[in-house]
Amino acid sequence: MKNLPVRKQEKVTYLPGTKRLAPKRRFHFAFCLLIFVFIYFSVLFISQYRNLYQMKRTLYELETQITLVREQNDRMLSEIELLYTHTYLEKAARQDLGMVRPGELLFFFREEDRLQGSGQ
Repeated sequence: MKNLPVRKQEKVTYLPGTKRLAPKRRFHFAFCLLIFVFIYFSVLFISQYRNLYQMKRTLYELETQITLVREQNDRMLSEIELLYTHTYLEKAARQDLGMVRPGELLFFFREEDRLQGSGQ
């Protein structure tokens, strides 16, 4: 084997007043950066989760209101259908308007008569 040149170790000198960052400090900076990123994304996630919860609650309230309005709408539709039946029209005409069929007699009682008829 041939003789390989041996490299001499030279002394490294630093300029006065400059400090070399120790690997420990670099690790500390990276760790702080990692913590900051973790906290940032945690806050972001929590705020988005809170918004999602509020939206779900609003959706539930709106669905409940829709259900109530649909039930009310169904009741009103059935009442409208009832208004057009002959029996309802006849009943309303007799009670509200005091109408009678031909040949029928309508009797009105006074309050005094009702009290005497009950035995008081």
